[in-house]
Amino acid sequence: MITTVLAFLSEKIVAVVITTVVVVAAVPTLIVAINGNTITITTGPVASTSRHHDDEERARIVLEVHNAANSVVVKLNNEEASCDSQISQLAGQSKLSATATAAALKKGKDDFHASAAPFLNEIKADEDELDHLTVVSTVTEQTFLIRINEVQIIALGENGQVGALITVCQTIIVQITQVIVIVQTAPGGGDKDSDIKTVK
Repeated sequence: MITTVLAFLSEKIVAVVITTVVVVAAVPTLIVAINGNTITITTGPVASTSRHHDDEERARIVLEVHNAANSVVVKLNNEEASCDSQISQLAGQSKLSATATAAALKKGKDDFHASAAPFLNEIKADEDELDHLTVVSTVTEQTFLIRINEVQIIALGENGQVGALITVCQTIIVQITQVIVIVQTAPGGGDKDSDIKTVK
């Protein structure tokens, strides 16, 4: 009698479990133990669960790369702000009019910005490329992180090596200094255009 009841209950439980799996369709693998026997029911959503996991991994990788890119962008922007500040400090040493000084400083800042733009554009291009990839893996992540790091090293330098933007800034500062600080009167003083000449 007890065996018959257990058998009947077992059939009903399995039927309920199967119905639940079919209706809910959200459990990828369901293992039910009845009377010491294990029944494994695998449903269709296994693939979608895998896709869900892939989506999470993709989101993690994209976020990781974007964070690395943002970090480099901040460093590039800081370098530009630092150079702008150094250029502005030259104003106090200028021997030219305020207008001529402002024009020279603006040109120097614009020149530095133009030099920084390709590095910023390259980072942005890498981020855009990653966002449009259908398949993203840890290999993809490493590839993009290396590319972003290379931009940082070329622009800002590493381990005592001077980066391109630091060299550009120093060159601009020297050029502005030659124009607004180191000046000499033209020989004979008869130059119509200006009494001030820049040292070449």
